[in-house]
This record gives sequence, C-alpha cells and structure tokens, in this order.
Amino acid sequence: MDEAKTDYLDSELLSDAEGGGPKPPDRSGDNDELKTVRRPALGPPPSPPASQRPQPTSLPPASLPSTGEGRTRHTSEPAPGVGKPSWLRALLTTTFPPPVAPHPGARPPISAQTAGTVFAVLGLVFALLALVTGLRGAPSEPLAPAVAACLVIARAFVALGAGALSFAMFRQAERLLVDGSPAKS
Repeated sequence: MDEAKTDYLDSELLSDAEGGGPKPPDRSGDNDELKTVRRPALGPPPSPPASQRPQPTSLPPASLPSTGEGRTRHTSEPAPGVGKPSWLRALLTTTFPPPVAPHPGARPPISAQTAGTVFAVLGLVFALLALVTGLRGAPSEPLAPAVAACLVIARAFVALGAGALSFAMFRQAERLLVDGSPAKS
C-alpha cells in the first residue's frame, strides 16, 4: 500500500469514529483557550443548617453495649477489665491448637507410653544431629572464603532446624508421658 492510500484510510477511520467528517477547529475567540463546561461536584452534598438537623436522643442505641460510664462501647472493643490478648498467644493458639479429646469408646492403635517413648528417642536423635552439625568447624579442604562462609551458615541453619525439631519431639513426649494422654494440656 502506498502512502496516499494509508492517509486516506486513516482520515476515513477518524471521520467514522467521530461520527462525521473532519471538523474545522473553532476559532470564535481571539485566544486559543478551550471552552470548558462546569460540572457538579463529586463530593457529598452540603449538610443542612443547624436549625434543620435532627437532634440526637440522650439514650444510646440498643444494639451497642454500654460501658456504664455514659458512653457506648464498640463491638470490636474488649470488655472493660479484660486485657487485650497477646499477639504471640493468638499466633501460637492458631499454629498449635490444643489437642482434641478422643471419643469415649475409641482405643488408640498404640499406647501413650509407647508413643511418648518414641518421641523422646527421636528428640534425642535430632538433638545429637543438631550438636554434631552445629559444632563442626570450617571445612578443611581449600575453598574460597565466601564458599566456606556459606557452608558454615548452611550448617548452622540445619543445626537450628534439627534443634527445633528436637524441641518439638521432647514437648510431645512430655505431653504423652507426663500427662498420660494428649487430651490434657
């Protein structure tokens, strides 16, 4: 396609899109400013004068609880005398929920004593793994200092993970052996 045809097609498309032929610019005034149309404001309507406003009643709404001091308490506020719950306690409660009581007639496949012993032994195994991994020194083979540092940091992370797993195993063993059942806490 040559340039004349593309110009014709472009002008034809523009005229179709605008709903008519090409329009000459409006030069009615001396200055080149565009004419503007004033639109209503998008904000809320102005409030009525004070004499037309409804007067508030002296009684609080029935749906909001009262604090006893003449003011109402929002439903998300804690009741007076009750402290705000700790964010850490809320996190631990959602992460480690309390154990659920078993059904009255149900028998566990293994006894709590056996499970507690297995958890204690696994806790010891992971504690030893954490000590062996964490107390290793820098590698003896010649490596770049950055590689050696990364290897020591990786070993430290593995030791921390094994230590955390050991703690979890000991905690579960304590629940099973000391309390006698996972239902108590």
